[in-house]
Amino acid sequence: MINGQFNIFDDVLKEHETFVIVVQGVYNKNGLLIKKILREYPSLDQKAMQRLFSHLKDQYLTEPFDEDMVFYDITVYTNEDYAADHIYAHTKRHRHPGDEWTHTSK
Repeated sequence: MINGQFNIFDDVLKEHETFVIVVQGVYNKNGLLIKKILREYPSLDQKAMQRLFSHLKDQYLTEPFDEDMVFYDITVYTNEDYAADHIYAHTKRHRHPGDEWTHTSK
């Protein structure tokens, strides 16, 4: 089992569902949180998505934070037209403590 908010839609996923993984940096700019897309990986099947999600969590666990960055955000969406209603997995690594991922419930 992969850590994180996973498999919340398994019972309603289509047979050939595709996934999108979006990696964002979230910055504090004068009290406003600004999201910047760092990477986007579209058209993933479920197996590829799970492998890439694990790899990205490992990679960004040691990635240094930019000066104004508050956290890294990795989100998996269940289709190409990703929107908040289609979140499949979501995790954040905050600046402090900075050495682990939090798993946010939807």
